[in-house]
This record gives sequence, C-alpha cells and structure tokens, in this order.
Amino acid sequence: MWDYIVVGGGIAGSVISSRLIEQDHSLKILLIEAGPDVSSRTDLTYVNSTNLIMGDFDYNDQTVPQANLNNRQIGNSGGRALGGGSVINTGGWIRGDKVDYDLWAKTVGDQRWSYDSQLPYFRKTENWCDPKQHPDQHGMDGPVYVATPSSTGREYPLRDQVLESWRQIGVDALPELDANAGRIQGVGAMYENRREGKRQITSSVYSLDGVTVLTETVVDSIMLTKGGADGNDVQATGVRLANGTEYEAKRVIIAAGAYRTPQLLMLSGIGPAETLAKHGIEPKVEMPDVGRHLADHVMYYMFWKLKDPSLGYALGSSNPLFSEQQFGLGNANDFITSTVIPQDEGLALAIAKDEADQAAEGKGDGFNDPQHPLYMENFILYVPLPSADPIIPVDGTHITTTMVSLHPTSRGSVTISSRDPRAPPVIDPRYLSTEVDRHVWRTALRQMASLVASDSTILGREVIASETPPSAFAGRPLSNARDVLEDDAYLDARVAAGAISTYHGQGTCAMGKVVEPSTLRVRGVQGLYIADASVIPVVLGSHIQAAVYALAEQAAVLIAQDQQ
Repeated sequence: MWDYIVVGGGIAGSVISSRLIEQDHSLKILLIEAGPDVSSRTDLTYVNSTNLIMGDFDYNDQTVPQANLNNRQIGNSGGRALGGGSVINTGGWIRGDKVDYDLWAKTVGDQRWSYDSQLPYFRKTENWCDPKQHPDQHGMDGPVYVATPSSTGREYPLRDQVLESWRQIGVDALPELDANAGRIQGVGAMYENRREGKRQITSSVYSLDGVTVLTETVVDSIMLTKGGADGNDVQATGVRLANGTEYEAKRVIIAAGAYRTPQLLMLSGIGPAETLAKHGIEPKVEMPDVGRHLADHVMYYMFWKLKDPSLGYALGSSNPLFSEQQFGLGNANDFITSTVIPQDEGLALAIAKDEADQAAEGKGDGFNDPQHPLYMENFILYVPLPSADPIIPVDGTHITTTMVSLHPTSRGSVTISSRDPRAPPVIDPRYLSTEVDRHVWRTALRQMASLVASDSTILGREVIASETPPSAFAGRPLSNARDVLEDDAYLDARVAAGAISTYHGQGTCAMGKVVEPSTLRVRGVQGLYIADASVIPVVLGSHIQAAVYALAEQAAVLIAQDQQ
C-alpha cells in the first residue's frame, strides 16, 4: 500500500513528489510517468537542440481542425518524459501579472491563490540570477536557476534601438527590466530557467531520492470504490495500469497536464455523463465540467528584412560577436514586452457582440470581465524561426517579431475518442472563436507595424526595410500603409493562415468546478487530487511553467495538510 501515487512525472508531479518526501521521509510515494527518464540525454541540453518540440519526447498532439484558422490542425506539444515540459520547452520564465492571480483568488473565493499568497511559492522555486533585483519578489535558494541575456553576457546589437522604439510608441521599460515582480505592462528582460545555458529538467533539480519512479508506464484509470450509508461515497483506492497491474494507495494525485488529466478522469468514470455513456464507461461521478473551459495562448510571427545586413544585427551575419560562446546560452533575444489592448470603442463593440452571441447560444464560457486588462506579449528574435513559407535563410538578412495573446477569451474542450489510455485526447481549443480575440489580434498587428515599419521609430526609419510575408500575401506586406492596416479582413486572414499554439493549455479541470480550492481534492471523491495546469480557473498571461512550479509547491503543502 502506497501513501501516495502521483500520476504524471512532469513539472507538477516531480515538484509535488519531491516536496512530499522532503516533508516526511517515511512516506511511500510512487511516481508514474508515461515517458522515459532522459536526464542523461545531452542532446536536449541547449536551446539549439533539434530534439525538443516535435522531437522524440513530445506527445505532439494535434487539435481538431480549427474553423477560424483556415481549418488547420494545430500542433500542441507536451513533454512525454520524466520532467515533462521542462524536457522540451524553450525555457521562458514570466510568471504573469498580479491582476491575473488576484482574479484567480476572486473567482474561486480563496485568497490562497492571490498573487501575494502565491509569491512565497514562486520564491521557493527560484534561484534568481541577480540577488539585488527586487529581493522581496525573488528567491535565491530554490532549485530552479533563472537567468537573463544580460546575466549571461548576451547583449545583442539591436538592444538600444528596440528599447528606444518601444518608448517612441509609448511603451516604457519596467523598473530594472523586471517582468517578474507583479507587473508585466512594459518592456522587461527575457528570463529563462537555464543555468549557464543548460536546460534544467525538473526531475533532476528537484530531488526524487526516496521516491519510487516508474517510467514508460501508462495508467489506464484511477480505481474508485463506492460505499457509505447510501452507497454513493466515492473513494480513490489506487491506479490500474494499461497492462492490468493494480497499485493500491491511500491517496492519488493526478498531475498529467491540461489534456491528459481530464482524459484520465473520464476513463475512470468521472466526467460528463454523455461522454461516459458514449464509450461504455461506468459512471462513478457525473461532472460536466471535466474537459471544459480549455484556454491556450495563440502565437503569430513575422519576418522583417534588414536595410543593411552588413551591420551585423542578426544571427547568420559576419558579426564576430555571435561567435562568442555566451551567445549559445539562450534564445536570441533581449526583451519580452507586454502591452495592454486599449479599452476603446472597438473593444466595447467586440465584447457586446460576444455577449450577444453567448446569450443566444445559452453559453457563458468566454469573456466575462470587461475590466480585466487584455495583454499581448511581444518579442524580437534576431534570427528567423523555422517556417515552410516563407523560407528565410539564417544569413543575417532578417529578424523575427513574435506576438502572443495572453488573455484569449475563446474557450474549448478536451474529450476522449476511445477507452484506450494510449489514444490521444481530442483537443478543440476553438482558437479565435470570439470577436474579442479577433479584435485583439488586429490591434496587435497594427501595433507591431507601428513599432517596426513606421517612421515614428528608429527601427522603422533606420533598421527595417520591409516585411517578408507568406507567398499568399505577397505584394501586401504588413506596413504602415493605410490600405493594409485598416483592412480588418486582411489582418484576420494573416492570423488565420499563420497562428499557432504556444502549448500553454490550462483550465480543463478548473478549480471551483472540478477541484476544491482549499485542498485540490476532486469534488465528490475522497483521496483523489489534481495539481497541474488543468486546475487553473482563469487564463494566466504567463509562461505557464512558472505558474505550475508555484502551484505544485503550494499543492504539496495543501495535500499534506488535508486530513480526510
């Protein structure tokens, strides 16, 4: 009999297992992960590895065709290895704005989840690169080292021009360039959880000594029994593996992520009644919100041709600076900028349209707080990202601008296609299904044109020659030309043709709907907990790994304290 079985050895599962055994060395903890242990794989170490996203240790899930993205299926990466997303992600570390966490606490009626209450857990995770930078906000002794380009000696040639251009369109630098101090509106440094450029796999930096770990092991379902005076009290008693092996436990913690956690619940008989009936699964607890409320950040990038490549602004040029060792220690950019979408008439009209559509459909799962700021994340890479169209060689002639919508109002779902636990979940984020989301993207593209391609900034006047658009839009590059920037249909078409996921799925087993905020216990089930991105009840404008680390740190405390 195990004290705890933790299903999912990703970021959350590794942190929780490590902290539980740290609190009580006598505990018997079994951690089960579907993928292998890759901690010794040196080919995964650096950012330029070709074996990360879409590599050997990625689930490489695909969405169903997305109606508002030209019916394309969008890749949704997730780490399939001990350490989960920390094995394949790009290392970005922005925890998000205080207002998001405070809305989280307000939504679930529990101040444990406010920014100030979660701050000790952010700090417990971190080993910050600069001990003098906002010491009240950052931890110095945690397992995860967090660095900036400057702290690793990487200051790129366009650094000053980018900062000045943002200032020229009204976006100022954050104090000390710190976007991890509770406020993200402005220009901040790009933070990465890398030590000397090396990837930090969660299961390695959080000790699992004393934890029994099963890798390459698929869980079929959670074992549930009914009892009590009326026979309806449900108790989790362990897990059943895909090969039929059963393990008993006093408590089970699911940490399988925003896609596979709801899948496992449904396979276990917890979920929407119609889904369970469709697949012949015996219902144990009817719970219609399992798999609902899926949110994900959408990303879009563009390529910009430099006026004079010989100045050595981009990787691939002859600039000897890029041959120095430190420039291989992280992503090729300086800053990450968050801007607020103006609460103007255009946004008001978009909100009104969505509210009318939801009322007509009898739904209320989208944008429901007009006062909450909508953020757009922006950053410039001094190298072209891989793209099938247009194909841009890494020869120093182009840079990339990247945008991410941090507060999408579209909501989707996750469900199952069969009773086979190895079958991928059915993922439908319904990207850009709201007028608010489409309005946000039009606004963002216009802002990017103002930053990069207008006479109002040093980038537009002195650095950038033109955009190099996909072939379908040849002849109409994004610029400050009025006929392009005022054409909503054109801007919509650009995003529909090129938007992708940032792999930040969240909300599919939302706190307050599926789990209790105070304990993370699944409602109606004794001994069963969920602690991963699936329980986040609002959309966090963050690199989701930073939020999950803090969530898992607090989860280990709450679950240990929950005496049933």
